[in-house]
Parts: sequence; C-alpha cells; structure tokens
Amino acid sequence: MRAARFPAILFLIIAAFYWKLTLTRQYTWLDNPDGVYQVLPWLQFQAATLHHGQLPLWDPHEWGGQPLVGQVQPGAAYPVNWLLFSLPLRRGFIRLGILQWYFVVIHFMAAWFCYLLCRDLGRSRAASLLAGVAFALAGWMGTIEWPQMLNSALWTPLIFLFLLRVMRAWRTVASAALAGTFLGMAFLAGHHQIPIFVSLAAAGSWIYLFFRNGRPDWSLWRPALVFALFCFLVGALQSLPAWEAGRLSVRWVGLPEPVTWNQPVPYDIHTGFGLFPLSLLGIVVPGISRNANPFLGMGLVSMAFLGVATAWKLKVVRFFAILALGGLLFSLAGYGFFHGLLYALLPIVDKARNPSMAIFIFHFAIVLLSAYGIDNYKSIKTSTWLPRLWRFLLIFAALLYFLLLFRTLGSIQGGLDPDPIAMAAFTALLLAVTLYTWAWGHIGSRGAYAAVFCIILTETALFSGAGWHNRDNPHFYLKEILQDPDIASFISRQPGLARLEIDSAQIPYNFGDWYGVDVFGGYLASLTTNVLRAQGTYQARMLAGVNYYLGSKSIRPNQVEVYASSRGVKVYSNPEAFPRVWSVHRVDSIGSGQEIPARLERPLADLRDHAFVSAPAPALDVCPAPDRVDLLRRDVNSLAIAADMQCKGLVVVGETYYPGWRATVDGQAAPLFETYGFLRGVVVGGGRHRVEMHYRPGSVYWGAALTAIGLLGAALIGLSNGRNILRPES
Repeated sequence: MRAARFPAILFLIIAAFYWKLTLTRQYTWLDNPDGVYQVLPWLQFQAATLHHGQLPLWDPHEWGGQPLVGQVQPGAAYPVNWLLFSLPLRRGFIRLGILQWYFVVIHFMAAWFCYLLCRDLGRSRAASLLAGVAFALAGWMGTIEWPQMLNSALWTPLIFLFLLRVMRAWRTVASAALAGTFLGMAFLAGHHQIPIFVSLAAAGSWIYLFFRNGRPDWSLWRPALVFALFCFLVGALQSLPAWEAGRLSVRWVGLPEPVTWNQPVPYDIHTGFGLFPLSLLGIVVPGISRNANPFLGMGLVSMAFLGVATAWKLKVVRFFAILALGGLLFSLAGYGFFHGLLYALLPIVDKARNPSMAIFIFHFAIVLLSAYGIDNYKSIKTSTWLPRLWRFLLIFAALLYFLLLFRTLGSIQGGLDPDPIAMAAFTALLLAVTLYTWAWGHIGSRGAYAAVFCIILTETALFSGAGWHNRDNPHFYLKEILQDPDIASFISRQPGLARLEIDSAQIPYNFGDWYGVDVFGGYLASLTTNVLRAQGTYQARMLAGVNYYLGSKSIRPNQVEVYASSRGVKVYSNPEAFPRVWSVHRVDSIGSGQEIPARLERPLADLRDHAFVSAPAPALDVCPAPDRVDLLRRDVNSLAIAADMQCKGLVVVGETYYPGWRATVDGQAAPLFETYGFLRGVVVGGGRHRVEMHYRPGSVYWGAALTAIGLLGAALIGLSNGRNILRPES
C-alpha cells in the first residue's frame, strides 16, 4: 500500500488538473480538427471492429481499403490502445467519457514514469512528484493533443532510467535490454516523430558512454547491441508493416505533390517546420511560438537553473544540461548546423519533418534538472545564486509589465495575447517573493516547495487545456461529427454495399471510419500509390463501385438525388457505378504503371469487358453467355464470392490491391492480380465456385511474433533481476 501512495497522489493531481474532462461534461480534449476529423474515427473503427470479434488490420472504409497497421498513426499495434478498444461501447460507438479518462491516463503514465526516473536518480519524493507532474502537464506534453504522439513520448523517462543505469554500470546488459524495450514501446505507440528524436538522443548517449573516459570502451558493445536488438524486436509489430506500407505509399509533407518512401523530404520543409529563434523567448514569455509551443514558464526554468548552478559537479546534471541544449539546437533546424548535419548523414531524420517537436527533448531535460534545483535547497539558501535569481525575477516581471503598459508587443508575431503575458509577469513576481521570503527565513522549505508547486501549475494552465471550447461554443469541433446520423442510416438501408464519394467542405471528417461505411476518400496519414495514381479519374471511381455522392449539389449531370439530410447535405446516386464484384474474359498486361491513367480513360463499356493487369496476362476463355458473380460476405479482413462461370474468366473485386491479401478458389490457393492498376482479380474456371480473399499480412504476423519475443525476453530479464526492478536502486 505504501508503494501505491505516490502513484495515487500523482493520479489525483492529474485528474484534478484536467477538471474540465473529469468533473464536467462541457469540454473535450478532442476539440481540434485533427482530433475530430481523423483520430476519433480511427479510434471508433478499431473499437467497433474488436467488438465484432475481428482484428483491425485492414481499413475497408477509406479509399477502397487501406492497411491500418502500416499507417502507423492509428496506433493499432499499441497494447494500451487494445485495452481502450475493448471497453464497452454505447449504441455501437466509443464512449466520450472513456476517451476523457484515456487522456488523463496517458498523462498519469507520463507523470508516474518521470517520478520513477527521478527517484532512481536519488531525488526526494517531493522533487520527484513535482518533476512527474511537470513532465506530464507542462511544456510539450501539456500542449500536444494527438494521442499517438503523447503515447510515444510518455515512455521517454523509462528509456533514460535504464540508459542511466548503464552509465552507472548497474547490470548493464539487463538495463540496456529494458531501455531498448521501452524505446520499442514508443515506436509501437503510434507516431514516429518523437521516437526518432528520442532514438537520436539515445544514440548520442551511447556515444558519450563509449568515449566518456577519453578512449573507446569496447566492453559496452554487448549492451549497445542488446539495446538495439530489443528496440527492434519490441517495435517490430509497428515497424515492419510501416516499412512495407511506406514503400508502397505516398505521404503529404507540405509540398504540392506527395512524396514516396525513397524521396527525402526536402530540407526547406524541415526549415519551415523548425523552431524559429524568436520562439526561444517563448520558453518563459507565453505566446511567442511558431510550429511548436516552447513555453515552460519561469518556475520550471528557475528551478532547473538552480539545479545546474548547485549540482554541476554531478555527471548526470551535466548530461541533462547537454541533452537540453542538444534538443534545443536540433529543434532550430535551419537556423543552426546541428539538425542539418544529422539530416544529411542519417536518412531516417528526414522522415521526422517537424524538427520543432524536438523541443520535447529540451523540456524533458529541463524538468529533470528542476528536480535537482528543488532538492538542493540547503546549498541554494547559502549560495549567492538565490538573491541573484529573485532579483532577476523581479526585473523580468517589471520588464513584462513595462512592455504591456506601452503596448510594444504588438509587433511580435502579429500581436500577442496580453493576458498570458500578464500572468507570466505575475507568476514571476510570486516566485521572486517566494524565494526572497524563504531566503530570509520568513517561510520554511515546505512552504516554499508548496508555493513553487502552485506557481508551476499556474503557469502550466496557461496553455494545457486552456484552448478547449465549451460544447455550447459555435467552434466546438465535436459537433461536426455528430450531425449526420440520418445520412448514415439512409445509406445502411440501401441494398448491397455502398461506397461514397464526399464533398469534404460539407463533411470534413472521416465519415467512413466513424459510421462504418465505405468511402472512396478520407483524411489519412498516407495513401497507397496505386490508389493515388487511379483515383483522379471518373472511370476509376466507377470501377471501385462508388455508387453515391454526398454534397450540397451534384457534380455530374447523370447523378440522381435520392435523399436530403436535415442539414441540407444531399445524397446522389451514380448510375454508372460498377457492382462490387464482376467478371471479365479479355485481359492484357501493361508495361509499366505510367500507362495506367491513359488506360483508365477508356469508356466504361470497354473497361467492363476488357481488363488489364500489371503481371503477365492469364489465358482466359470467351463465353457465349454472361457469368453470375455475387458478393456473399465482406468484413474487415476477408470477403467471400459465389461465382457461376460460363467459362474460365477473371473475377474482379472493387477493393484495393495490396500485399498480404490471399485468394482461394474452392479452398485452393490462387494468385491475385493487380487489375486496372489498383483492384484485385483472381482467375476462376468454368462452373460454380466459391472464391474467398483474406488479409493475412506477413509483415504484421512476423512483427507480432518478434514483438512477443521481445516483450517475453524483457519480462524474463525483469524477473531475473528482481520483481522491483522499476523501483529506485538501493
């Protein structure tokens, strides 16, 4: 029970800080376009799929079908998310109340892990508590609202907990294995950006370890290899499908056209998404930011400064000071050489196109240094640094008030909100008074600690959750995803399978994933190249079975209005849409993918009778009578077809062709052909047959096996080194 006391305190603090989520029903952390348009539909699709007894490996509802795990950002490979998806639904939808607590739990895990790291470094419970809360709520962790990014970042304290044990030569191989395990968990969690930055920081740490005595320490080759091995094993369930999808997809990076896997993101994009030098003022002056919010507040920065000033002789303090500086310089991207050098030398760096997010490394290190400042109160009180600091804080507060008084901040970034500036000045003044009264003995150390804690929380609240709209606000984003159930109900009542194309100005969110309806479109992180190449033509959309259009008005003269929603969105039928399955008996092959757009410009009648494939064309028969092909079943990862063939032909399915799909005809394996450049086809002989297709991706299966091996190995290492390996060293 004693061991659970401080985690419970941390949880209560986090839950109280996010009172808007835990104690009211007026707000949500999903109050942003990405959260509502993309993240919430992803979560809903995965939860609904699991509740139907299926694994969400393939997403059939966006762009004719896309690999889900390979997209990385949905977090489909993250075990913590599986717990979320398994919780009860309400009328088939993921519960908003559960999602509110999911957000709180994410930040609690971050706080707890940072608390464990600080305790392992010998910090007091009070300092560790403050650092844990600050890491979870302040800075980058407090302002980012993408769960896939937060889930990746929260493992950072545990990564460095065990890396620092390697530095202290404490069971180096076991510690290296566990550090690699937690880095692998970061890659499993979702977004790749923070894990890449943390990997660079970890690599720098290993280089430091190798040369810290002035010459290479070759005894570290084994723990370094174990670290890399466990990172690969544990992260394999995400990294292998991502590597496969990356080679076959394109992603949008800020250029007019998307880039492929082997095209580096141009350095100008990295420069544009870097942290601009003026934003460095934003570390203590709220509102001065670009691309990422650097604000920490004077409370944390002052404590970190005192920690460095009074404990510089400690190697770990110097380590975190260098880590903070490295993260800050890296985030500046084009305004320094550090980021550009790594970009040129390490190909993976270009995949993390937003270097300003590396401010996370700076924030993480500053929070840890602040714990040393809190703990070193005895030496602080007798040093000359304390009077210098409270005088500086007074000057800082006076300067901010002076600037506000004369309204000179309007020229910075087009104008700043003066109220957060005034609060920053006020908290700096409070901090100066606290340090002054403490230095002169008017308050005790506990009182000073409590005051500093409250000041840091006050500064943190300037941004963390401050921008969420009340549900009665006209800009409350969640309203948008709740306004079209009548359209979804109408579509569900139509015979056969529907596939929609949607005017994104009318319905900007991922309608398909939210309602479980097929859409030839969607707001995704990436898109397979074959679909991108074909999707711009009318013929490709008809081949994919796009039989309805949603918008305010028709976009083609042959469309027929069949329904109008309560808010004016109309549903039009596309009478020329192909059925979801059909057969052809004339097939030829194409030389390269460059021919596909021109071939798709042929009349629909020709495409209906004459297909093309990217492989050598199979030999087929020409029949005097038409075939009958019916779709019997289609779920997330499989489908079944009844084919009554007059003679040998190619059965075509209006679903995206992608590696991992397997076909059988009457239970016997049959090759799949990439038909029309982006759909699936399978050769079927004359007579009645049952055709089945199943998504069985080798990258996912092999990745799952490797991840299981890695986690099992880490568990065995943890058990062999004591049940309380996450507790501080004795």
